[in-house]
Amino acid sequence: MFRRIVSASRASSGVQRTFATAKPKKAASDRPAKSAKFKTTSKKNEKGNDSGKYDVMLRALKGREPEEYTWSEEEKREHFEIGRTYNRMTSVRHNELMKDLQMKINLKWAAINALPTDELRNEALVEDFSLVTNRRGFPTWTPPIPGFKRFRED
Repeated sequence: MFRRIVSASRASSGVQRTFATAKPKKAASDRPAKSAKFKTTSKKNEKGNDSGKYDVMLRALKGREPEEYTWSEEEKREHFEIGRTYNRMTSVRHNELMKDLQMKINLKWAAINALPTDELRNEALVEDFSLVTNRRGFPTWTPPIPGFKRFRED
């Protein structure tokens, strides 16, 4: 499937270069002997066997593992401080949001408890699931442009 062209200068220098997807070859003594059962099945699938192509494609897609970078002690210390600061600031932001939410809940209950009668309190606790009207506008950053029509009237 892939063919490597090696120039004469590299071939004579003794340096052997291979593709990233090339498997290291085992010596003949390292390979286990095949039984007769497997030899007959391999003859059947000589033309239609795509598992080798699949392995090459899979190794090409996976690629090589990146080399592990070694961090100096100063870089490790700096990254640790960055992480610590990030953790502290996200905790501060979370606590501010939770404080704001709890304040809204407390004000809601204070307003409900300030109602004069039990009937009004019970009515205030009933959730309103009615739909919002279509005429209601939505908040925007700028006021509407006078005379602007979003859709043409034909």
